[in-house]
Amino acid sequence: MESLELRPEKEQRTLWLITWGVIFIIGTPLWIILPLIVGENIILFVIILFVWLIVMLLIAFWIPASFKALEYSINGDGVKMKGGVVWKKHVTVPYSKITNVDITRGPLQRYYNIGTIHIQTAGAAGKQGERAELKLSGIRELDKVREVIIENIRDLDSPAGNRGKSRTEEPAGADTIFKDILNELKGIKNILINRNIR
Repeated sequence: MESLELRPEKEQRTLWLITWGVIFIIGTPLWIILPLIVGENIILFVIILFVWLIVMLLIAFWIPASFKALEYSINGDGVKMKGGVVWKKHVTVPYSKITNVDITRGPLQRYYNIGTIHIQTAGAAGKQGERAELKLSGIRELDKVREVIIENIRDLDSPAGNRGKSRTEEPAGADTIFKDILNELKGIKNILINRNIR
């Protein structure tokens, strides 16, 4: 099985900072409108403005720290993700549980030539990647990483001596088993036909 150690590309951090900037800019008119709503209570306005600035400042520091903590690995155990700034998160999705490996790329991700790989399991539901068990964000070589994951799933399903062969190949003796099943079904059919004649 092929192994990969990955980190998101620095452009992913840039996208997160752009998102933060857009939210900050959209929130700024709130400062202009808020005094009109609050009226003469300038203390309430200052408190709300102070809370807004503290939250936005914390997010601005959180983005680089979160980016630095994010790691992905693809190895014999499955696909893994480590991350988190305050609450550390370690997620492992074993190959035996993976049902879909999808790729999504939004407009800004395409501009920066990165994307997200969504690892879905049978328990995940919804639109493509919406409820993915694991998301590998900020990946540049999307097709290569996806193929490594899919190949590792195939290797897991193949017996050690049959690596590289198709999963649809029938084991030796399958023809005999299918013939026996066919003969049994024909026998059942004959019994049912004889019952209907009498």
